[in-house]
Amino acid sequence: MTAPTSSATESVPTKLGEKVPVVQSTVGDGALQLLAEAGSVGVVDPETSRRLLRKIDLYVMPLICIVYFLQYLDKIAISYASVTGMRESAKLYGNQFNWVSSVFFFGQLAFSFPTMRLVQAFPLARYVAVNVTVWGIVLACMSACHSFAALMVCRALLGAAEAAVVPAWVVFTSQWYRKEEQAFRVGLWFSMCGWAQMFGGYVAYGVAIHIGGDPSASLRGWQVIFLILGLLTVVIGILFFFILPDSPVTAGFLSPKEKAMHAERLRGNGQGIGSNVFKKAQFYEALTDPHTWLYAFWVLAANVPNSIATSFGNTLVTGMGYSATQSLLLVTPLGAYEVVVLVGLTYMAMKTQQRLFWCIMGHIPAIVGAILMATTGKVPALVGYYLSGGIPIGWTTILGLTSTNVAGSTKKITVSCIQTIAYTVGNIISPQTFQAKDAPKYLPAKISIVILYFLITIDLCLIRWLSIREIRRRDQEKEALGGASVLPENHEFLDLTDRENRDFRYAI
Repeated sequence: MTAPTSSATESVPTKLGEKVPVVQSTVGDGALQLLAEAGSVGVVDPETSRRLLRKIDLYVMPLICIVYFLQYLDKIAISYASVTGMRESAKLYGNQFNWVSSVFFFGQLAFSFPTMRLVQAFPLARYVAVNVTVWGIVLACMSACHSFAALMVCRALLGAAEAAVVPAWVVFTSQWYRKEEQAFRVGLWFSMCGWAQMFGGYVAYGVAIHIGGDPSASLRGWQVIFLILGLLTVVIGILFFFILPDSPVTAGFLSPKEKAMHAERLRGNGQGIGSNVFKKAQFYEALTDPHTWLYAFWVLAANVPNSIATSFGNTLVTGMGYSATQSLLLVTPLGAYEVVVLVGLTYMAMKTQQRLFWCIMGHIPAIVGAILMATTGKVPALVGYYLSGGIPIGWTTILGLTSTNVAGSTKKITVSCIQTIAYTVGNIISPQTFQAKDAPKYLPAKISIVILYFLITIDLCLIRWLSIREIRRRDQEKEALGGASVLPENHEFLDLTDRENRDFRYAI
């Protein structure tokens, strides 16, 4: 994706009244290309904007949601396999299952940096589609793994193939939606984790009942689970390659005029729809921005307890006093609660434009739930387990803020990949907190969950405070200039970062 070239060197303000040159001599943003091809369309009236948004929602959102649904479902399949015979078939002992769970994230970590560049360099949808197809093949191949070594190799490859999804989905969201629309859309596609939790639990329960109890079956229950989910993912990956456009520039379902109107709709975002040029200055800015590391801390700390929903969900529920088969059904309300919280709170965030406030409100019941898990048993502990399903509202908020508040194509992708690294490190640590010697209650892991949930809630408060402080500082700068803008025309589409563009305002 490229934009028309320009021979000019623009300037943007840094401190009050001071400008530094920002070279835009090679490539601007893809939105400039849309405007150049269709000509000026002027201000888009609200009714036209709503019709265009509805068209984008009906075409783009279902595809994004389906792939994210499969991504999470395939990741948690290991939990279902753990209670449907995989441990016995592969002769896993001690903490070997913990390492099979963790190695997925080693693969994801190793491929995070290559993905950062590949997501920007290649057509976005096609690159993701290839990764989807590959991880589907790898997941299906896991049905043939009968040893610890084979499972480790396949899980590492699975993690590498899934490394592209979160950075790509953040870019997609910023390409297709305005700031005030993004939080709810991120909530929608992230709520697919909850739907996957429910769907996967029911599928695994059906497999356990109808196949797991049949000693004459040629395939064990865990093998059937991997085959069903893997082959389904391959089919979706192939379809995805041909259906989803790489960006609004190549969207066949929009006319040239609609593309130009879409670019105008996004003008207020202050970041266009993206550029495929890697800019070192934006990369270094991402590394020195405190928001980058506050986002990364939340992602790291919140994912250390993530095994209660992914690899160890069923194990944790059986430790509360329920059977392995019962656990396949009892984990599903966690997904239902997650969907309700994600959709409900992101909707409130959209209506009030107060994302971080509602996110913090969603974390409070999760802290209570973590305390219940650590201090009670059976039904109260199970209720506490379900309440932990409110924590992902923080993940959607961080992803939404990355989409909305991080401007500049290279900077956005860099921040997204740092978050992916934090995510993988947190998830590498996560299964190791569930040591075999602590079974079946895993009290040390539960205590760590209480502490981490508290720390990430404080982190969100700090992000909000810093953002409000910066908004006030920029408002004061503009007031000192008499309200006059000192930025060049179409600066929203010059691929400036949120620091370079002093007219940029952070969503909170």
